[in-house]
Order: sequence, then structure tokens, then C-alpha cells
Amino acid sequence: MAAGPIVTLTTDFGVSDAFAGTMKGIVYSINPNARVVDITHDIPAQDIKTGAFIFDSAYHYFPPGTVHVLVIDPDVGTNRRAIVVESPDAYFACPDNGLLSYAYMRGGGTLADAAPFEAANVGLPDGWKAYHLTNHQYWHHPVSSTFHGRDVFAPVAGHLTAGVAPSAMGAAIESVTAFAIPQPEPRGDRLVGRVMHVDRFGNLITNLKAQDVFMPDAHTVIELAGKRMAGLASSYQDGPPYKGIIGSHGYLEIAAANANAAAMLGVGVGDEVVVGTVGA
Repeated sequence: MAAGPIVTLTTDFGVSDAFAGTMKGIVYSINPNARVVDITHDIPAQDIKTGAFIFDSAYHYFPPGTVHVLVIDPDVGTNRRAIVVESPDAYFACPDNGLLSYAYMRGGGTLADAAPFEAANVGLPDGWKAYHLTNHQYWHHPVSSTFHGRDVFAPVAGHLTAGVAPSAMGAAIESVTAFAIPQPEPRGDRLVGRVMHVDRFGNLITNLKAQDVFMPDAHTVIELAGKRMAGLASSYQDGPPYKGIIGSHGYLEIAAANANAAAMLGVGVGDEVVVGTVGA
């Protein structure tokens, strides 16, 4: 028997309550052949920016046609839009609040002249289609004003895996909400990035990519919180107590061997990381 379609879940619900399990039950009640995969339910409560970052680090490893459900929804029950997006490779069902910002950029979208993390209503990238979820036929009833994960997004995902077209679920829309993702900026002969995420180990993940810190015939120097780190480590155990390393996300991380670099350095999301070089 062929494997069934995949639905992923990314939420801030945690696992101590029944929220995530209930969503899975709704999907299976609509399509018992679906396969539901948890990306994470440990996004900090109401933290849309972290949810968007974590989701982006995982979703593109799934096969084409996967249905991704994202529910970090501080405005649940208000007039914020519930949407489904069809991209060339995937479907996304979520509140329209910026959760797709990284996916939007990965799909070729741009936010020109926007300040870091400034949200805007932006046109769709090439190949994207989006729909405002207004057709209650594809919802679970009665609809709670506090749990659209169960009553809107999970049933929409189930129906998508059962072959219902996104266009049947509501009116087409020409834009979605996305926030501007901070990009490294030149400062003289150095490059200034930001800490974008602190993982559960305390590693500080920046927006500086490998090509930003690997420079021919030069040694990388990293400055953060008044500390200066020379060179890049090849493993978390390599080098001094804290060091720069290119992590699995493809970005520069500041890490500490068997310790929490964020706590050691007193650094968090948004803090600057400066990269420069000294001649070899």
C-alpha cells in the first residue's frame, strides 16, 4: 500500500495539554490514511517570530505536496485572516500573521525597505496561490473562538490530504502578511549580523551564513558581547569555552562546549554579532 499524504504540525501548544493530540484526531477522522508529523509544539507562547524561524529550518526537508499546519495564534477569535497557501512544493494552513515570513523569502518574495521584523501585507511570490478560509463546510463544528487549530486548520489539512482543492476553501487573495527578516549589514570592513534564535542548548544562531564568514586567505574574527573569538571551530567540543561554528541551519552559531553560550555571554535574540577578518 502506498504511503499516505503527510501533514506537519508546528504550534506553541506544548504537550502537557490535549491540543496537539486533538488536532491529530481531527486530521485522522477526515483522512485515516494521512500521516501526521510533529515538527514541534514547543514554540514559546505567542512567539510568531521564533515559530517562523523554527518552521523554516524544517519544512523544506519534507516531500513535495506536504500539508504544513502552523498555529501560533495570539489573535485567535479576532478578525485576523485564516489562510491556506499553495506553493509549487507545499501547502500551508495558518493564521495570516507572519508565520510564513521565512517560507515567503525562500519562495522568492521580497520586503523592500522594511525595517527588521516590520510586518507588511505583501504580494505573493511567483507560483504561490493563497485563499482566505471562509468556507465553513471544511471546518469542524461547533467552532470555538479559542481553538482554531482544532476547528479550522486541522480539518482544512485533512480535507487537503483527501483531495479537496484549496480554491474550494475560500476566496482567492493576492497578498499575505510577512515580516522583514534582518539581513547582515556592512560596517566599514566588517559585517554586522544579529542573533536570530537561541536553541534549547543555548547555542546562539545568527543570520550570518557560511559565505559571510568564510573568506579566502583570511582568518575570521567574531565579536559578541565584548568577547573576541578567532577562527571557526569544527565541532561543539573544539576550541575555547565558546566559539563560532557553522551549524546545521547553515548559519554561524556561537556555542559553548557542554554549556549554555547564551547564559555564559548574557546574549539573546536581537543582539549584534560582528564578523571581520585578519590576514592569514
